[in-house]
Amino acid sequence: MEKGHYGHYSGNARHSRVTSHNMAATKRDDEAHMQYLKEDVKYDNKHGHSDIDMTADEKHISKLAGDLKYDEKHHGSAKILGDRNNNGVMEGWEKAISDKIEKNK
Repeated sequence: MEKGHYGHYSGNARHSRVTSHNMAATKRDDEAHMQYLKEDVKYDNKHGHSDIDMTADEKHISKLAGDLKYDEKHHGSAKILGDRNNNGVMEGWEKAISDKIEKNK
């Protein structure tokens, strides 16, 4: 497998942990991987219609999207600001920000 380039899927992130510090790099890597898989599905569709490969790629895309959503919730900016209520409004974000500021003093 080729060495990764900035923002391109390299495949060598299988054993790394996602933290708030590497969330942006993780997001770029997952998005690049999903883009590669989407292009692979399009290629399979045009050249031979390999349903098995296409289904596996589509499942993999869904898994990556779910992982990305989980990571964003637990390690991304939404984690810092707090959860949303039933109306989609963030509650307690002012307190969360002031607590972060106080913690970093």
